[in-house]
Amino acid sequence: MKIIGIMFVFLSSAFIGLYLSNSYKKRIYILEDINELIVSIKIMIESQCLPVEELFSSLASQKKLDGFFISKDAFLHPDCKRCIAAECKKSSLIKEEDKQLFIRFINDLGTTYLDGQISIINGYIKQFDNKITKLKSDQGVKCRMYNSFGVLIGAFISIILT
Repeated sequence: MKIIGIMFVFLSSAFIGLYLSNSYKKRIYILEDINELIVSIKIMIESQCLPVEELFSSLASQKKLDGFFISKDAFLHPDCKRCIAAECKKSSLIKEEDKQLFIRFINDLGTTYLDGQISIINGYIKQFDNKITKLKSDQGVKCRMYNSFGVLIGAFISIILT
């Protein structure tokens, strides 16, 4: 019975390391989705010059928001900016700094003329690209570290329990 308990502790720790590694990868995927959405918004603003509410409803109707970490309903809400910000703050999939950057982007939409809007969007695209590049460069090291620490901690606790 003791051996089963020790194996359970070891496997639990290993799975915690695997969970942390997968959540790191998930953060990268979500940031890539956000960046793709921003690029789509930029293209739509350049080509159609839509107001923010129409822009969001157009994104929803084109199914560009399918699988996005914020539901389509938030983008279709009459007070869309506030609703998107509230739903983004509830999300546990990305870090607080990423949430704040995305909320700032949403709040900056539609605040300036067309050329200013495009330059603001280009700045956000660059910021998200830099984040994604940094996270991807650290991905191999951090994922291996999370997995290794999970196994090592599990082994350490198992040795202490024996």
